[in-house]
Amino acid sequence: MTDRGTGQIDGSLTAAAPWPSRVVVLASRALPGGRVRDRYRREFLAELYGMSRTRQTSHSLTVLSRVWSLRMAVIDTARLPGEDTEMSTKPRIPLLCRLNLHHTWRTHSAEDGGRFRRCTRCGKDKTGSGNGPGDWASGVGL
Repeated sequence: MTDRGTGQIDGSLTAAAPWPSRVVVLASRALPGGRVRDRYRREFLAELYGMSRTRQTSHSLTVLSRVWSLRMAVIDTARLPGEDTEMSTKPRIPLLCRLNLHHTWRTHSAEDGGRFRRCTRCGKDKTGSGNGPGDWASGVGL
């Protein structure tokens, strides 16, 4: 049946080698248990058939190196309540703004006619009524 030299079954398909098979089974253990893990384990094993032994080894190591990313994607997909849910991401605030070391202030007008300052990078409103440099109420630094 199997030719030991080439790993071919009946001269057409290359059987999965033992070590690459073990590597993909090990990789699948990082996935959440149950049907998801079983599905991906079977899929990973099926991908090995028809490849040369060198390609099987390379492919199994690729699966092993990327299984953590697949795990995160599977977990995130499981958390989604439905397809009609809007996806939104929270914008990242620049480091200097988070540390309150540097803001890029710009003067804006409010609906009631008042004026205020807002950082163009993080959206933070400037509060306080100090008369320091850059305070629009003092007229200094404008």
